[in-house]
Amino acid sequence: MKRTGTRPGGRSSSKRQPESRRSPKTQSPKALEIVRLVEALTAGVASHDGVVLGGGIAGLLRVAYRERQRTVPRWVREVIAYYGREKRAP
Repeated sequence: MKRTGTRPGGRSSSKRQPESRRSPKTQSPKALEIVRLVEALTAGVASHDGVVLGGGIAGLLRVAYRERQRTVPRWVREVIAYYGREKRAP
């Protein structure tokens, strides 16, 4: 009987998404996960609501890092850029 979720040699299969399936707008796994979460939360509502929620989350993350006088991580900048582009879309 073949075991599921393992590769030959006993290693677990990677849960990472193949590079070809990632969004070209987000490269970081963290940024991609935020985008997926927002999409899941706003499924069934107007697409603009998802953009507003995602942009709000991105803004809060930026403020949180700045208030702690830390540099804004690349993944947060990617989320900000992702929702910034989405706002300008028709």
